[in-house]
Parts: sequence; C-alpha cells; structure tokens
Amino acid sequence: MVSTVPVSIASIRTLALVGQAASGKTSLAEALLCKAGAIGAPGSLERGSTVSDFDPMERRVLHSLHSALMHLQHQEVRIHLVDTPGYPDFLGQSMTALEAVETAAVVINAVTGIEMMSTRMMEWARQRGLDRLVIVNKIDAQGVDLRALLAQIQAAFGKECLPLNLPADGGTRVVDCFFNASAPAGEEPDFSSVEEAHRALVEQVVEVDPDFVERYLNEATSIRANSTRRSSRRCAKDTLFRSAS
Repeated sequence: MVSTVPVSIASIRTLALVGQAASGKTSLAEALLCKAGAIGAPGSLERGSTVSDFDPMERRVLHSLHSALMHLQHQEVRIHLVDTPGYPDFLGQSMTALEAVETAAVVINAVTGIEMMSTRMMEWARQRGLDRLVIVNKIDAQGVDLRALLAQIQAAFGKECLPLNLPADGGTRVVDCFFNASAPAGEEPDFSSVEEAHRALVEQVVEVDPDFVERYLNEATSIRANSTRRSSRRCAKDTLFRSAS
C-alpha cells in the first residue's frame, strides 16, 4: 500500500537492514511492513511470498540476491527501508545500500551471535558516519544466552550499544526501556532492569547532546519522552531485541 499523505523531508527516515545471511532481515522487513499496515500479512521465504525477494531466482534459493527498497508509514514518519543480501558473494549490494541511507540496522541472529558480516557492516557504517542500530533477532530460540550476547556486542562495538528494550518471558516478548522509566507491573525483563537500562540511555543522551543537559537537570526524572527521542538520534549506536515470531 502506497501512502498518498504528503510528507516533509524532516519526517523521512532511510534505513538499511544489513548483516549475515539467515539473521532474519527479510522476515523482519515483512513484520515491519505488516505492523505498519503496508501489507495484510507477513510473507514467507519458504512460500516465496515476501515483498523484497521477488526475483524468481531468490525464491528458488530462499535468500536475497539483490537489495530491495520498501516503504512504510509509522505515525507521521515515512520510512524507506532497504533489505540487503547477507552472503559475502553479494557484498556489493549491501555496500551500495549504505550510500543511500542514514541508518544501518545490523541484524544479529541470537543463536549464532556476532558473525563476519555483522562486524564488517558495523565498521563500514562507522566509516560513512551512519547511525548504527543493532537488532538481536530470534531471541525466542532455545538455549540462547541474551545477557552474554549483549555483553559480546558491547565488547565488539562499544559500551554505547545500550538496549532500547529487554527480553521478557523467555524471549517471547520485550519490555521497552526507552519510554519506560521503570518496568510496568508484571513485566520484569529476563535480565538486568528497565530502570538501569533507561537511566543508561538518558545519561548517554546527556553526554552527546549538550543542549539536553539543562532540560535533564531541570526536569530530573520527569523528562518528556519526545525530548529524549529527538536527542537520542544523535547517539551513534543502540540495541534492540526481537523474537522470531
């Protein structure tokens, strides 16, 4: 579904899903399109019904061979989303996608952890001065140690890779740490705490946005969520958890 609502340049976001093959980039794109109402239901790689893998060869081999551009609307924000191949043989497709976006979303499979393409794409995005978002996918898989994986991500890419949400109920859902200053009743995360994660995010925003300091000191714990959101776009890296279902 193509939106006919006029949008301003300031409300447009451009983002590329990059990372290792089988990390779930295409399935994530399907989930985003469905949640935004751009498609009626998520497509399936096995059935060859995904939006981005439309080439007959892609449907036969069950993975992306080319970068594909998709569009969705979230509230007042228009998002241009690029799904890229994850195999090194098709690296050129992923590299050129970085030239067209402001944010590189590096998708990591929670089962296999940080892989070669994850590390490469983070570095190439850094060299281009792009915002970087780490998405830990398939967090509901059996036997994953998400606390350890977050520590590995921070060791590999920097302590500023702070979680925007935390897994709960064995990875079947997540608890927001960005807008919530504390965990809602009955929604405690599987590890760490919402309070600790939220405090770390606010402190990071204060460090990178000098204009935010005065608002932070004046408003203390009652910082308006939209102020934090605007300032956080100046932070280089954040981490999101997502289940495969």
